[in-house]
Amino acid sequence: MKSKLLVALLCSLSWLSMANAADRYISDDVYAYLHAGPSNKFRILGSIKAGETVTELARDAQTKYVHIRDADGRTGWVEGTFVQSEESFRSKLPKIESELTNTKAQLSSVDERHEQDVLEKTNRLQLQDQELTEVQAELRALRQQHDTLNSENQRLTSLMDNKQHQMRLDWLLYGGMVAGIGALFGFLLPLIPRRKSRHQSRWMN
Repeated sequence: MKSKLLVALLCSLSWLSMANAADRYISDDVYAYLHAGPSNKFRILGSIKAGETVTELARDAQTKYVHIRDADGRTGWVEGTFVQSEESFRSKLPKIESELTNTKAQLSSVDERHEQDVLEKTNRLQLQDQELTEVQAELRALRQQHDTLNSENQRLTSLMDNKQHQMRLDWLLYGGMVAGIGALFGFLLPLIPRRKSRHQSRWMN
C-alpha cells in the first residue's frame, strides 16, 4: 500500500515537473533499463538505446533516478548516471554525417573547379608555347633572310667597287692614249713638208 502511494506521489510530482522538461541524452557506452519506479527494485518496462535522446520529466533526490520520456512516448525511470546533458554521439551522428556529406560535396566542387582551372591554364600554356614556337620560327626565317640580304649586299658592293676600279683604269688608259697620240702628232707635224701654192711659184718666175 505504501509503495503504491509512493508511486502515485512520484507520478504526480513528475506531471508537475513536466513544465520544466528538458532534452537529455543516454550515455553512449551504456545499456539502460527503463523501470516503472525510481529504483532498480521496480519492474523493467524495457530498455533505452545508448545515445538516444530523451526528455527529462523529474528526478528522485534519494535514488538519483530520472523520470524520462523517450522518442516513442514511453515513460519510465533510469539511473541518473546514465543520463547526460551533453549531446550524445548517437544524436550527433546524423548531423556529422550530413556535414560530412556537405563537406565532400564542397570538396568535390572545389576539385572540379581546380581541375577546370588547371585544364584552362594548361591549354593557355600550350597555346603560348605554340605561339612562341611560331615566333621563333619567324625570327629564324627573318634572320636567314637578313643573312642572305647581307651576303647579296656585300657581293653587290664588291662588284661596284670592281666596276669603279675598272672605270678608273679605263679612264687612265684612254687618257694615256689620247696624250700619247697628241704628243706623237705634235712631234710629226713639223716634219711634214708644206706644199707651195701656185701664186707663189708664178711670182718667183
